[in-house]
Parts: sequence; structure tokens; C-alpha cells
Amino acid sequence: MESKTSMKRNLILKSAKEFILQNDFNDLTLDAVAKQAGISKGGLLYHYPNKESLLVGLTQYIFDEFTILFDEQAKKDPIEKGKWCRALIETIKVDLDHNAELNVGIIAASMLNPDLSESMSKSYQYMQNKVEQDNINPVTATIIRLAIDGLYHFPTEDSLFNRVKGEAQ
Repeated sequence: MESKTSMKRNLILKSAKEFILQNDFNDLTLDAVAKQAGISKGGLLYHYPNKESLLVGLTQYIFDEFTILFDEQAKKDPIEKGKWCRALIETIKVDLDHNAELNVGIIAASMLNPDLSESMSKSYQYMQNKVEQDNINPVTATIIRLAIDGLYHFPTEDSLFNRVKGEAQ
């Protein structure tokens, strides 16, 4: 069972993410997040004493959620060969359909100290390792991952997802 502290932190982080998606990233303040979460600013400061610590928590929260979804997608795929590439494609599709929430984490991380980049790097490396060990050509798996990374920078079309997904099968 999740502790009250963990539940409160998740509420704050979810509220911060929602605020950014509904507004502009530059409008993010501790007051705005507290209001979005329906808690006092003091309650927020207990868990995140400044904006930087909130952004660090938010970045980790988004990457953790993404990784959990990635693992869940792979678990429900009955075909072993290529399942991690398909899981990555499906996870990215969900993320892009929901306002590219992963980008919120990347933006937050870019505003922080370099140490946080290590956490992001570990998440990317975890996914890269999974797709490379996917019983398909590792070069093909890497190309799929790099193409998916590119989807965050260019408009997407369902046909592009289908072409990339077909390559993973």
C-alpha cells in the first residue's frame, strides 16, 4: 500500500504535469502547482522545498511512468521476437497521443543540473538494451528507436507508426 507521503508527492507531481500541459511551462510556479493540487503552498514546500526540486521530481516521475508503461506493453505481447520494439512503439504512441508528456520531463531536465541527465540516460539505456536484445537485428532495433525519437520533433502520421511497427514484427 502506498504511504500518505508517496500519495501526496504523486498528487503534486501529477498536478504539476497537468498544469504544464494546460498552460505554458514558463508559467509554472510553486503557487500554481499547489493550487492545481488543491493543497497549501506549505504542504507543497514540505515535499518540494523549491522549484528545482519539484522539477527534478517531475522529471523522474514522468520517466518512471513511461518505463512502467513500456514494461507493461512488453508483458502483454505474446510474441517474444520483437516485443520490446513493439512495446516501445506502443508506449511512444500513447505518449504522443497524450500531449507528449515525456517532453515535459525532458524540458524540466534541461533546466536542471547535469546530474539529472544521468537518470534520463539510464532510462534511455534501459530501453535501448531491451530493444537490442529483442531477437531481431540490433541495428534494426536501434534504427527503430532513433526513428521513434524523431517522432517527437516532427508531426506524426498513423502510417509512419504502422511502417515502423511492421519493421519490428
